[in-house]
Amino acid sequence: MKKFITASGEPPVLHRNSANLMQNMLDEVKANITILPEFKSLIPPLQVTEYEQLKSNILKDGCREPLLIWQTSRGVIDGTDDGSPLNILIDGHNRHEICVEKGLDFKITLRDFPTLQSVRDFMIDNQLGRRNLTPEQMSYLRGLKYRNERQSAGRPVQDTTSADQELSESTIAQRTQDRLAKEFGVSPRTIHRDREYSEGLDKLTPELKQNILKGKQKLPKELIQSVGRTLPTDAPPLSLDDVLTFQETATLPIVTPTKPAAKSDEPKKAVREIAKRAVALNPSSPTFQQDCDDLIALLKAVKTTI
Repeated sequence: MKKFITASGEPPVLHRNSANLMQNMLDEVKANITILPEFKSLIPPLQVTEYEQLKSNILKDGCREPLLIWQTSRGVIDGTDDGSPLNILIDGHNRHEICVEKGLDFKITLRDFPTLQSVRDFMIDNQLGRRNLTPEQMSYLRGLKYRNERQSAGRPVQDTTSADQELSESTIAQRTQDRLAKEFGVSPRTIHRDREYSEGLDKLTPELKQNILKGKQKLPKELIQSVGRTLPTDAPPLSLDDVLTFQETATLPIVTPTKPAAKSDEPKKAVREIAKRAVALNPSSPTFQQDCDDLIALLKAVKTTI
């Protein structure tokens, strides 16, 4: 199958007798849509009621909004020289699922992107522009956007030392964080926490991640951020049981064994002195009042050492 859009992204000028050819090519694209799990994971899942409402609308009025398709080759996806064409769905996953399940027709719009990363950026921005996102979904997408942009801007420069590179990456990270904070009207610290949250979610099993974003599974946000901070990127995905085990381990206080402090003999000596002075008290003595004051002061001093 050949692509039938020009380099500028505009459709070619077709004669009337080309209409059937155009329709046949569109039908071929629709019959061979590829869904990448990575791209599907960028689409925040709908709540059950939202999904049922979407299905009801499509059954009643048809799929009115076109699905967005990226025409590319397999080699672009897997980094090989494979030129086999692929028609990858980048927007409309829920609509496509419903239409396929119910045997309904749908429209498509073709888009051209230069790189895999540019598709990711487009999809994240496209989702962030929607109004029905939950706070968890918004936090995840903001953190993902920060990670993608920081990675794109922070590619290592070969002619710099490791110290200079580390400083450069730190500067880029801070600038990216500040810019996104201004763009979304939040604090830079929030963007930093969003990054940890998105990293933590990406270290969970796909099912658990989707359940959290759907609101079906509740876990403390701080716990997911801790997963993101602590576990390496190549760690096996965590199930719910794994996360709960991680929580128990992470919340245990770190106790450093210490030797008991040596007990001082000073309090004992003071008590013996107090007893000695108490026995020696003489109401008839001209220094009786002063002796009482001294004894009281000594008792207070001993009290602070016990």
